Amino acid sequence: MKNEVLPNIEMCNVKELIIDWDKLYAHIDDNGVKKPELLVEHLDRSVYFLKKLIEEKGIDDVLTKIISNIEFDNQKLDENCINFIKELFINAIYLHDMGKINPAFQYIKMKNKYIKFEDNQYTTDTKHSELSALMYVDIYLNRIEDISEDEVEDVQGFLRHILFCFAYVISRHHTYLGDLQKVDFYESLKRMHDKVYEEESYIGYYKNSKKLKEELNLEFFNTGNRYGKWHTPYEVYILTKLLYSTVVSCDFYATYYYDTGNIPSFKYIQNIDNVIDTYKNTNIYKGIQEYKKNKNYFSSKPINALRSEMFLEAEENLLRVDDNGKSNLEKHSIFYLEAPTGSGKTNTSINLALNIIKNSSKVNKIVYVFPFNTLVEQTKKSLDDIFDKNMQENFKIAVINSITPIVTEKEKDEEEDIRREDKKGYKQDFLNRQMIHYPVTLTTHINLFNYFFGTGREINLPLVHLCNSVIIIDEIQSYKNSIWPEIIKFLYYYSKMLNIKIIIMSATLPKLDKLLKDKDSEFCELIVDRRKYYEDDLFKNRVELNFELLNVAKDTQEEVKKLILDKMDNVIKERKHTRMLIEFISKVTAREFYDNLIEKYPNKRVIELTGDDSNYYRQKIIKEINEKYKQDSEDGMHKKGDFVCKDIIVVATQVIEAGVDIDMDVGFKDISLLDGEEQFLGRINRSCEREGCIAYFFNYDKAENIYRGDLRLEKDLMDVEYREYLENKDFKNFYDLCFKRLDEKKSENNENNIKILDGEVRGLNFNEVSEKMKLIDQKNYQLYLDYALEIEEDGEVKVINGGKVWNQYKELYEDDQMEYAEKMIKLSEIAQKIAYFTYSYVDYKNKYDDKPKKYEDRMGNLFYISNGEDYMIKDEKTGCKKFDRKKYEESSGAGGIFL
Repeated sequence: MKNEVLPNIEMCNVKELIIDWDKLYAHIDDNGVKKPELLVEHLDRSVYFLKKLIEEKGIDDVLTKIISNIEFDNQKLDENCINFIKELFINAIYLHDMGKINPAFQYIKMKNKYIKFEDNQYTTDTKHSELSALMYVDIYLNRIEDISEDEVEDVQGFLRHILFCFAYVISRHHTYLGDLQKVDFYESLKRMHDKVYEEESYIGYYKNSKKLKEELNLEFFNTGNRYGKWHTPYEVYILTKLLYSTVVSCDFYATYYYDTGNIPSFKYIQNIDNVIDTYKNTNIYKGIQEYKKNKNYFSSKPINALRSEMFLEAEENLLRVDDNGKSNLEKHSIFYLEAPTGSGKTNTSINLALNIIKNSSKVNKIVYVFPFNTLVEQTKKSLDDIFDKNMQENFKIAVINSITPIVTEKEKDEEEDIRREDKKGYKQDFLNRQMIHYPVTLTTHINLFNYFFGTGREINLPLVHLCNSVIIIDEIQSYKNSIWPEIIKFLYYYSKMLNIKIIIMSATLPKLDKLLKDKDSEFCELIVDRRKYYEDDLFKNRVELNFELLNVAKDTQEEVKKLILDKMDNVIKERKHTRMLIEFISKVTAREFYDNLIEKYPNKRVIELTGDDSNYYRQKIIKEINEKYKQDSEDGMHKKGDFVCKDIIVVATQVIEAGVDIDMDVGFKDISLLDGEEQFLGRINRSCEREGCIAYFFNYDKAENIYRGDLRLEKDLMDVEYREYLENKDFKNFYDLCFKRLDEKKSENNENNIKILDGEVRGLNFNEVSEKMKLIDQKNYQLYLDYALEIEEDGEVKVINGGKVWNQYKELYEDDQMEYAEKMIKLSEIAQKIAYFTYSYVDYKNKYDDKPKKYEDRMGNLFYISNGEDYMIKDEKTGCKKFDRKKYEESSGAGGIFL
């Protein structure tokens, strides 16, 4: 019959393929309340949700785009081939569960007494996915012979390869994707065919069972007849990943519908005009528009004039139309937003995203991606300030990370019992999280890469919803630079194939398209002349750079330490009251200096900020650092907007380089990576409103011990040329050297060669690709320290007992009776408390073991230590406790590093 899903694409009729289709089940109600769901109902519902994805997410256009871009033997596919692949794609979703006709599945799993079942050792295999794949192959393999090869020579062999790949997806829709080239799926199909041949009852309800048994020739799938090497690799990889995501998503939706009776809402951005109207009503946007009319509008605050110029230039370049009437937005998929720290990148990116959605008929979702949870939290706050709770009823802004509770349809309040007798609510909320059913999602780079490269069933659910989205990637330079070429290559293909508009933004932005050689013209720079902003005195000279501590030759660390402390002392004496930040690249060193400074300046506020701090402690400390007076004092000692904490020393590690919004007067920094130095400078005179701000650089710890294998380490601020790069904000030359080394590395005849990745992609070796694209190689433990944590809520001090939180978490974690969705919602609700007591740890002396030496209990990668109180240090000023890493190591005999 003619298909209702896509025009001119044939679709199977399962009722014509299945005998007794009105007696075969797909699902049953474990409680026996609902009647069983027929298999044909489930398959029809899967197609219903596919149509919903087409109508609301534009999957049809995405599918056409991918297939039209495939080349086989350097030739584009003709219309017949394109339509046939579409037919294979659509029907793979429709037929994904056909194998449930298996009598063993019906009799044993579905408790179906209406079917014929011969109970013997050959017929008790209840699995259905591979059987579905085999019948799918049977339906389509001979059809390929009808495809003309006049336009594209040998294309039938390529179409057999596509059929083979899609059949593999069907066979894996209840599990994970492996390495197709290595798992020998061909042999698996042959074994299934042999089983059917020996025991025809397996497919007794398949009308074409005799044809499948006697005529299906799987030899067409051997490598001599299936051409899987002469095509463009990335298009086929993305097509196959998209099919997998769509199959499992439609299967999930259809099952959810049977389970709850509800049709889920995808919650895309629908009324963009209302959203834009709300945004335009903000004071920042109004100020920019006033500046647009009157360039003197910000004469009293010139930094806002510069921010407005950047905002307007980025918007103008996004929408700029060429002589042929095509805008940059239409022509490009990836956009660079390079802007100095403090220039308002977040606000500019919000405006760009809304403009993209306004001017693109299909794009209807925004995803922010960050390398640090602190940036996630800050951006969430910025968006919450713009879009209030009423607005977010239909324009939800959700955070997806490991420590934020899952957004619920009915947020917890006094009248609402979150434990809901009706379990449907849990299932709906968890489905929303699984599928990222939110207009705006804020998440981490780890999650994004899992969506793109993950192999598991659940982690692939969001991919189909990323089609026709805006993805804003912040601080991309912090991603593992040994795979920068692979990262930008995949971002290029994913954005082009799935119609994703990607904005890459940073103050220190590597133009990664230079690593692609032939694709640089396809990337759009939203700020054309970066020097206009970076070399403006407000940004360039807001912090004076001082390298004198690098020019003094010292033989030992103790000598360097004395030099640093003496210089700090001179600055403190000269300024009397100052906000000072000192950053180290080693936590051991940071703690040593912190102890020295506490002793040396007993009357001065000295704070330590490292990865050893709980989220609660870090938030409380940052709030203290940033607190400002809300009005002028009567004695004239301070003005509204002045910092309350005028005299403070913050000792920190790299955690403050990005994602920690503090504004200091004087900085001291141990040198490391040049872009890290600039990120550090972004914490000094961040507001660009004070004079006399200065940063001193010194060389104490060896950066190569911390940044192992980082190609940016070849030169540092000991090199005079690199000092000029930093002074002039010239990061292009800095990154060019890194790109040169990457080019050399990717040309080596070993596993680093970029062609190795191309081969894994072409072979659809999903696990190999996933391993290659891992952003973090280092394995670490999560230590859970049981201690009493004092927190402040609603003006009251409350004590959270770490042991009680652990027991609550463990009880949930080990509960096998609770429904999965409810369990995951409840675990997410306790995750933030768990994070208060959790510390990442790497034990280099114990690297071949999978656990720390000292712990009493374990859940997954989380290790419980009952006497956590023994390893805590109390900050008397805040009452918060910090982890004493050294004491733990001494007691456990470990030799690790805390992250």
